[in-house]
Amino acid sequence: MPLVVICGQPCSGKSGIAAKLFGLFKEVGLPVELVDEPSLHLDRNAAYTGVINEKNTRAKLKSQVERVVGRKRVTILDSINNIKGYRYELWCVARAAGTRYCMVHVDTDVATCSGWNAARPGSERYRQDIFDDLAGRFERPDARNRWDAPLFTLHPAVGTGCSSGGDGDENEADVLAAVVRAMTEDQSNHQARVARDLTPTMATANPALLATNTLHEIDQAAQEVVNAIMDAQSAAAGGAAEVVRIGGGAGSGGPPMELELRRAMTLAELRRHKRAFLKLATKITFARLQDPAAARRMFVDYLRSNLAADVAGGGGGYGGDIA
Repeated sequence: MPLVVICGQPCSGKSGIAAKLFGLFKEVGLPVELVDEPSLHLDRNAAYTGVINEKNTRAKLKSQVERVVGRKRVTILDSINNIKGYRYELWCVARAAGTRYCMVHVDTDVATCSGWNAARPGSERYRQDIFDDLAGRFERPDARNRWDAPLFTLHPAVGTGCSSGGDGDENEADVLAAVVRAMTEDQSNHQARVARDLTPTMATANPALLATNTLHEIDQAAQEVVNAIMDAQSAAAGGAAEVVRIGGGAGSGGPPMELELRRAMTLAELRRHKRAFLKLATKITFARLQDPAAARRMFVDYLRSNLAADVAGGGGGYGGDIA
């Protein structure tokens, strides 16, 4: 289910908007998780005093969002979220989860926010220096950025707002209802296309879980190739082994493979190639490695490709068959 990110100046009325959205999602029968500083037992002044504390606060909020976001509940993040780079990170969290996302900007002018801050009880009030610092560094969301779209803007001081791409002021209740519709319904207009389920990519998706012994078997298969090359070079008195035959024994699953070596390879060089192959195999081709024999064949192909590139003067690279 979707991630709704609320941003705005300190004391701009974000928590009130979050509470209204919480109730609206409940009314349509959806479970809701509200993530904010109080839910993590963070004091607002201590949380934003100094760069380190502010960075830790953002990290804690993001970590909690990562834990609860998903298809089982609506997640509402109620915080300042004043840095556009941080909002991009939150968008990546939603994309990794394959869920919808929207930005709700609570747009209240700084003078009104300052007055509302001064009217709060002492324990809930920002210190003036912290308030001024946060207000001065706020980066307004822009609907042209994919991590700020769809963008819904609200003005609690006057009870109005506007939907993403909308013209003029709308009633606050209508804008909040539009947020719920964009996050829960399939619509045919442009706004709904922006508020579709995000698709995870290699950059945002979590790596697949490895089988219990797969990584060990890939490493062992690659090490067998390294040992065969070193043994062949030892038999050639440390020179180029010319042709190295790998595999072909009992349980190998096929005839031996041949690897042509025009020069001697050091153990350090072979280990470097092995590390690079393991990284490639586990991140890209893991699903296509059926057994150790396949891993040996792919590592031999990897070495052929890199050795051919060295001869051609083009540097390392893997162009072998990974089927």
